[in-house]
Amino acid sequence: MLCASGCGPTYPKEKFKDSIIRICKKEYALDVKVATVGKTIAIYVPLEDLIDFTFAITKSASEKINDVILSVSRVALSTDARYEYYCIIAHDVRIPEIQIVIIKSVDDVKRFLLNDISRGEYSKRMLVDIRFSPQAQKERAIKEVFDKMSLDRRWQEEVMNDFFRSEPVALGDIGYWGGKFYVKNISQPEFLAEQIANRVRMAFREDKLLADVFQVRSAKGAYIARGKRKFFKFEAAVEQKTLKESERAKFADKLFEVVLREAATVLRGYQFVDFEYISILDQGEGRSLEVSRDDLEAYRRKKINLNDILKALVAVPRQYQ
Repeated sequence: MLCASGCGPTYPKEKFKDSIIRICKKEYALDVKVATVGKTIAIYVPLEDLIDFTFAITKSASEKINDVILSVSRVALSTDARYEYYCIIAHDVRIPEIQIVIIKSVDDVKRFLLNDISRGEYSKRMLVDIRFSPQAQKERAIKEVFDKMSLDRRWQEEVMNDFFRSEPVALGDIGYWGGKFYVKNISQPEFLAEQIANRVRMAFREDKLLADVFQVRSAKGAYIARGKRKFFKFEAAVEQKTLKESERAKFADKLFEVVLREAATVLRGYQFVDFEYISILDQGEGRSLEVSRDDLEAYRRKKINLNDILKALVAVPRQYQ
């Protein structure tokens, strides 16, 4: 933090990356790599015990990842460098294709430390994704094609570098592979879109009633800017489990209810208003809904109810689902 006497930040921006590396090494014996893209910080940490035989994060790995998060937070909150997001990328060195990516907002960390948001809310604002490395999968598929073509190894690398090793387009493509960071400059709208989709998945998983009735096949969120039109788009496939026909209607609109609730909560919590409407596509039922920013806020404030909003439901042709 800046001193009252003007002595400068604890971690000046010129030594920002080195400070994170040094703290992780000195205090936690962790060798990390750090990169920055725009206002985003990326930290790569290789671990020997990231996952167990059930593909769950081990207790030891969780503690080490938390140590890295603590180190980054210390530096990010006490520097004159202006960063807005950071992502931790962890690999299991035994199975490097498996990665865990954690994305956080620096401002959320500040608000949590100031008790401006609760621990539960803070946890919901963090994006955690465990999956096969998108870049690893891409390169494996391309190399199989190269081998079938008997392409010279030197040319393989040149083609790979020119066409297949580029900055990721979406948050889900972020990672580290082959000694290279694949990180983008994270924007607030895309972070919020992914957070809302993540909260929807969590709601259907953690709410016992919903978990007993539904299985979430997929839930995606995106922020789209087309000229002057800006909106959020959410697509989800939620499958009802074995229900009696008389009970199906009772839960038919549950997806819309959950997305509206989570979207209203997140967008209000971040005071984000740079959008005209949100679009929700229920892929399972083949229905879509558009809700204006004003109607979403009115719904949050309980000035209108779900039935009022659902009057705008339309059927979606199967080729567009």
